Amino acid sequence: MSVEEIVKVSRNYQVTIPAKVRQKFQIKEGDLVKVIFDDGEGVVKIQIMKEPWK
Repeated sequence: MSVEEIVKVSRNYQVTIPAKVRQKFQIKEGDLVKVIFDDGEGVVKIQIMKEPWK
């Protein structure tokens, strides 16, 4: 099951991760995520970084 939402890019090029996505993947304030552009699919992906990432 996929979760999709449309979000608007702010003036500072920021986007908000929608609540449905945050809840599904248990993303909390202060968590790190990696933003990846996938050339093969032509999509931007967000990967949740779980410890240890250091």
